[in-house]
Amino acid sequence: MNNKNIEYINDLKLYEESGIDESYTETPCNFFEKTTPIFSSNNMKTEKVNSENLSVINAKTEAENIVKNLHTLNELQTAIKNFKLNPLAKFATNPITGTGVENPKLLVIIDTPNSEEDKTGIFPSGQTGELFKKILSAMKVSFESNLFAFPISFFRAPGGRTPTNEEMEISIPFITRLIEILNPQIILTMGSLPTQTLLKTNIPITTLRGQWQKYKDIDLMPTFSLTQLLNNPEAKKKTWEDLKILMKKL
Repeated sequence: MNNKNIEYINDLKLYEESGIDESYTETPCNFFEKTTPIFSSNNMKTEKVNSENLSVINAKTEAENIVKNLHTLNELQTAIKNFKLNPLAKFATNPITGTGVENPKLLVIIDTPNSEEDKTGIFPSGQTGELFKKILSAMKVSFESNLFAFPISFFRAPGGRTPTNEEMEISIPFITRLIEILNPQIILTMGSLPTQTLLKTNIPITTLRGQWQKYKDIDLMPTFSLTQLLNNPEAKKKTWEDLKILMKKL
């Protein structure tokens, strides 16, 4: 008899002496051995994280499937408004899906909607909206002729915070398809979030601004956000330098 069998026999004798006379498995179980509870707090935390990751993946997959069948600007804007899997949709009052002409010469992508735009659904509006209109007027571009503009996040995040990476991941299929439908000659990104999202980089806007980049085969010029321009006069001067470079290509 080998040592393993002797060990099993000793375990059985111990169970018998303890009043245990039934086994639910083919081999004896040591009920006196200390084990980690199945529903430990660590396991529950891991399960929650996995659930959140799965939710993001499912939402992004659904978004990718939806945009495959969208061929016009109106179809895409309607799909964005009706996409309930976007976690920001439940916090926002009105989605901002953009303003301007289809097939524009210039596409401007700003940071996020302001509180006035979220409240009214009118874009651009509010303090940053008024500044944006002045900039466009100085550039001699208009929503009626050669321009389309939209915020990189269609929904305002609670408290105006910056959307998380996970929230942006779910929006990216719509953003990508929107740019494909519009097919602009030039893209202007105003702020870190639109610039870094499109270029898939963590390089600061202070380094990227004023230098031509490429989004697929489209020329892209990064510059400061409208909020930065309101708060920092020096940023206004630098942004105008960036825009003068851009206007030479318009």
